[in-house]
Amino acid sequence: MTASRFSGWNSLLLGGLLAALPVAASDLSGPRYHIQGFAAQGLIGSTNNRFFGDSRDSVSTGFSEAGLHGTWQPSDAVRLSGQVLYRRAGESDEEGLRLDYAQADWHFFRAETTQFGLKLGKVKLPYGLYNETRDVPFTRPGILLPQSVYIDNSRDLLLAAPGIFAHGASVQAYGAVDFLLGWVRPDFDSESVEYVFLGNTRPGKLKGTGAIGARLRWDAPTDTTLMLTYADARADYSPGSMDSLAAGKVRFRNLLATVQQRFDTLTLTAEYGEPRGNLSGFGPALPGNSRTVQAFYLQSEWRFHPAWELMLRHDLFYRDKDDKSGRQFQAATGLPSHNMFARDSTLGLRWDATPSLMLRAEYHHVNGTGWLPGPDNPAFFSREQRWNMWLLQAAYRF
Repeated sequence: MTASRFSGWNSLLLGGLLAALPVAASDLSGPRYHIQGFAAQGLIGSTNNRFFGDSRDSVSTGFSEAGLHGTWQPSDAVRLSGQVLYRRAGESDEEGLRLDYAQADWHFFRAETTQFGLKLGKVKLPYGLYNETRDVPFTRPGILLPQSVYIDNSRDLLLAAPGIFAHGASVQAYGAVDFLLGWVRPDFDSESVEYVFLGNTRPGKLKGTGAIGARLRWDAPTDTTLMLTYADARADYSPGSMDSLAAGKVRFRNLLATVQQRFDTLTLTAEYGEPRGNLSGFGPALPGNSRTVQAFYLQSEWRFHPAWELMLRHDLFYRDKDDKSGRQFQAATGLPSHNMFARDSTLGLRWDATPSLMLRAEYHHVNGTGWLPGPDNPAFFSREQRWNMWLLQAAYRF
């Protein structure tokens, strides 16, 4: 309730910042300063289920994004960067204005082809190909990222967190290799994340205690990218008053594999992961379990004209690798089986009307409700298995 009450003031504040930024940016322009920003508004319509607002058989305007990003390099070895983000996404994200990230990057070793450094603060988390820039519409392959891998229900957990990362990079004849390895305190404390791990919102508090993250990336001379990302996160649950759950623990692990091949006007991308979630100690209301998710997508982007791009994607998501149909889940809980999977076929079109203005249209045909936002669809039995969704978005950058 508090977040929605202040969202109007956040909108006015951000609008004022955006209006004032061109003057500020011109004052700060220079070799060591850089400020840029973006703003985007989406329209969403859907059948049978809701997504980011009241979109069912209607049009939702509840998907808005805007951000101010700044970097400052006080010395050759130190770079400071951060972003203030405004985001509204239906009932799933009503927080409005927030600090997206703020980090210091210190390169303590530099040679002609190799460098090493430390990154600390509220750092962007290395997860897959798109996570570190997922909130900037111009860097995404669509209005929505593949929900199997970059599920918006758990974006708070994957986006950024206080911590430290060691990183290094080397450029050789066989291509460029870089790595990241570090520790963060992940953010489990959001309504949508509770839906993912606890099945519903709870009166208690789910608090992240620590997470290890690692990424190894190779960009080959053949315009090929190969990458492995690993995450191991833990959280503790503190029961609230009149809570049916006991003090329990959550553990989330995932190894994500990425392959991307770039041609002249065509880019092919695939990512595959098997996230494993473990629940323990919550008592009889939420018995302990260990479940392996299966997530995969195959995507093509064709720049058939300098200003136009066509995107095709097939996205598969199964909440339980050993129960892809959800029949065992339905027999055990009485809940609909389609809550356990989602198969999404997507067609998208992008038009770069000017270097600063981008217009997009996107259509999804979905079988299953496995990644449907819980806060937008709180009644399990009202969710329908087959549904369609269309999205329009206008984005501006400066």
